[in-house]
Amino acid sequence: MKLHLVTILAIALLTSCGNTFTTKTKEDASLSLHVTDQTEKICQVGDGEKGQPAIDAEYDGHITVPSSADDYFVDALGDYAFAGCKKLKSVTLPASISRIGKEAFASCEALSDVTIPSRVKHIGEGIFSGCTHLTAVKLRCTPTRLSDNMFAKCTAMRAFSVPQSVDTIGDYAFKECTALEKVTLPDGLETIGIEAFHSCKNLKEITIPEGVKTIGEGAFENCSSLTAIHIPASVTSIGAAAFLGCTSLTEITVDSNNKTYDSRRGCNAIVETASNTLLFGCKRSAMPEGITAVADKAFYGCTGLASAKFPTGMLSVGERAFAFCTDLKSIYMPSSLTTLGLCPFEGCTSLTSIDINSENPVFDSHNGCNAIVETLTNTLRYGCRNSDIPSVVTKIGDMAFSHCHGLTSIRLHEGVKSIGEGAFANCHGLKSVALPSSMASIGDRAFLNCKSLETVDVRMRKPPVIPENSFEGCASARLVVPNGRKQAYQSAGTWSEFGKIEER
Repeated sequence: MKLHLVTILAIALLTSCGNTFTTKTKEDASLSLHVTDQTEKICQVGDGEKGQPAIDAEYDGHITVPSSADDYFVDALGDYAFAGCKKLKSVTLPASISRIGKEAFASCEALSDVTIPSRVKHIGEGIFSGCTHLTAVKLRCTPTRLSDNMFAKCTAMRAFSVPQSVDTIGDYAFKECTALEKVTLPDGLETIGIEAFHSCKNLKEITIPEGVKTIGEGAFENCSSLTAIHIPASVTSIGAAAFLGCTSLTEITVDSNNKTYDSRRGCNAIVETASNTLLFGCKRSAMPEGITAVADKAFYGCTGLASAKFPTGMLSVGERAFAFCTDLKSIYMPSSLTTLGLCPFEGCTSLTSIDINSENPVFDSHNGCNAIVETLTNTLRYGCRNSDIPSVVTKIGDMAFSHCHGLTSIRLHEGVKSIGEGAFANCHGLKSVALPSSMASIGDRAFLNCKSLETVDVRMRKPPVIPENSFEGCASARLVVPNGRKQAYQSAGTWSEFGKIEER
């Protein structure tokens, strides 16, 4: 009767505490356990609530998780079981564990190594995310998927061999593993998830095995030490920006049996075969005959690329396709190239030669002006540091000279009526600007962060209304206005914010 009463009291205690109880570990630490099956007497480590780890968050040292406690079988680590225990150095898990919940060890910054038992069937997302001292994980189990964010920001991990059982590497699985140098991928792998290796800046080599079908968006983005990529015949989908920011790439090849992509004529680029679109290139890429388009950001940030000569038959260049190619010196546009995305050459600080075929019906470079002018609208779409703005131009387009650091002065002729959004933004070397009396509008951020700007000389007698941020970051510039118009500018909104206003 006494024993029966004790059992009843114990069950009542568990119920009143939300089926949570504590036990002592081998190290005499207090470990919180949560009953998940009262009938089968099964429990898990922690109650699964974020911000409530199963041990004291300040615990410093090693923990041995028991396989049982108070006649309950320990079957799992709950969600967030040890999350945020920044001083926890190591954990020994029992063979009884079959499930590890999401973020179970997230932000355990002192954790150096963990062994996952063979019985584990489920591994939650982000279980080791932010474990900045983690160098080794032994997976004795046979997972078919590395979960999303599984090792994200494990900044001490230098190498990892993905188990042969894995067919999917989840989204962001190794994102920002900045020390990671080598990853071995299994033969049965089919999917590399979105941003799976994003910003693994020390990853020097990767072999994508035959059988992989999908490479997710941004999968290897900003892997700046990667030198070579081979796309096997099995790949049918490559997401946008999959290799964006891989600035050390010198060799890009596609298996000749691939029916979706090719690297025709050894062009050192990935081309989508059906659309003839060059999706991604590197500093040693050539523009092969037969391509009709360059995709958005295809060469974004590709330092080392010296020229871009587009072949006859080329139709379009995508948004920021060559942005921040800081070694790009020259471009040639054939008559067929009639579509340009937003800011295709933004930040190409070495660009000095822009040549457009004279028979191009949409764009021209009047008398070798070293600029791209949209013929029908007389809009200067893109210029460089030594552009000579033609007299036909009436508008400076959005972002036309953005990040053109070599530009030191700009004098717009009479007839120019408007300056587009961000047209001269971040031109850090720009010292003087002269605006004609015909100027009617200046766009948002037109001269944003032109930090060296000393003089803005305006000829407009009536100050045009301009946005508050048109000259943001140009605090030291002085404004020179027509004789007798100082008072008008001092009381004209954004113009009044110039610290020095002088009459000519």
